[in-house]
Amino acid sequence: MSSCIYCIDNDIIKKLATFQLFNKTIQLFDASSEQVNILETAQYKFEGDWKKFEGGKSRKPEDRLINYKQVLYLTKTLPKISESDIDPEIFIQLSNIENIDTGEAILTSHAIQIIQKDKSAQIFTGDKRFIKALAKVNLPIIQESLNHRLWCLEQLVLRNIEADGFETIRDFIVPVRECDTAIKSVFGSGLKSTHENSLATLKNYIEECRQEAGNLLNPYK
Repeated sequence: MSSCIYCIDNDIIKKLATFQLFNKTIQLFDASSEQVNILETAQYKFEGDWKKFEGGKSRKPEDRLINYKQVLYLTKTLPKISESDIDPEIFIQLSNIENIDTGEAILTSHAIQIIQKDKSAQIFTGDKRFIKALAKVNLPIIQESLNHRLWCLEQLVLRNIEADGFETIRDFIVPVRECDTAIKSVFGSGLKSTHENSLATLKNYIEECRQEAGNLLNPYK
């Protein structure tokens, strides 16, 4: 069954695109690009980041690694979700929670609506603060709807490794690994990183995330 996918934060788009794993990942969920939902503001956010980088105004060293060409292509072409598409009641409740920003509240609210009809819908996020905050929300509709729906970046990398092989994914990621702290640690030895050590580190990060996410994180690994 194909999945409707929600990229809850811009970071997950940026990292998957830079690792050259965006298209591979959605294919693993038997989804197409037409089923991947992002914020309508994502395009403008990345256009602004790109202009800062091009103008030498970016202070983030990792920006030199980001595949802005692919990121901008994705944010211009993927389906957009805006505040007008959501359940206002759920949105307001989520917006009032610390560490859940407006964009995350918009996409999460819309995802909850869709999950009522499409039980295969999934949520991708690279924001650990969002996961932790959402896990603490005491609203039955959120806990019930989002049970096992969230996938963190490390889980998605692991799923790609199991699908295409460790060395293939390692070789994609290593040249740009410093754009993410956890992934840099996973592949800390660069092209000499071993399957055993990298997977152990990756699974440790997933387990740490699971401790904060409770039943929201998908049980994969």
